[in-house]
Amino acid sequence: MKSRGWVFLLTGVCFAVSQTASAASEAFLRVAAVSAPPHVTMSEVNPPEGALADFMMKYILPTVAEKFKLTVVWKGAPLKREFRDLEVGDLDMLFMVVKTPEREQKYHFSTEPLITEQPGMIVSKSQFKGRSAISVKELSGKTVGQMAGSLVPDFFKQNNINFITLTGQDVGVRLSTLVENKRIDGVFIHLVSVTDGVIAANKLEKLKSVALEDAPAFSTYVAYNKKLSPEIRAEIDRLIALHRKHYKIK
Repeated sequence: MKSRGWVFLLTGVCFAVSQTASAASEAFLRVAAVSAPPHVTMSEVNPPEGALADFMMKYILPTVAEKFKLTVVWKGAPLKREFRDLEVGDLDMLFMVVKTPEREQKYHFSTEPLITEQPGMIVSKSQFKGRSAISVKELSGKTVGQMAGSLVPDFFKQNNINFITLTGQDVGVRLSTLVENKRIDGVFIHLVSVTDGVIAANKLEKLKSVALEDAPAFSTYVAYNKKLSPEIRAEIDRLIALHRKHYKIK
């Protein structure tokens, strides 16, 4: 399955749901996904592909749509725009978001995380030969790339790690190309499963995925627009808790 990009968790892989303002006209769930292989791929198609997209369409969205008499409409946007739309109420839910104090002021979060993992890096195979994990300290003084709008971890500054950001389609592939061309030293993603997915989906033969073994693990949550009804939030939280055991990466 060919990927057209990825996302950090933040976000962070992501889905978004939006509803109309009044309860009487709550007819739509407008849903978006940001590519984060293998969780979400082909995010511009309707609906997207990937393990998390399939999970949502099988276990979560149909039940919510039926219970609240809503029609699901898929809609894609760059990550930074999704965060903005979530804040102003054009979107009501964003999946796989890393929780921060700043974000907690803007959004509600699900009661339980979706995924908890060590972060990962995409690096050249000529670096760290024979190793599947490295220390954060080994990145001191180096420059890494990540997706614009994703959380910049505190240990970047603490370890003198420089970073650049890119936005738009195929950002994961474009950042990886910078690694291949030795313009940056690696690509940071909050979940090592996504660095694995970017390598596999795009057949980046000169690059590899490594875990950051001494970095704190990141948990990703569902972020809700604060205007989304408590009943819908509670139902989605209930369904995720009930069915999360069925979620498997392809």
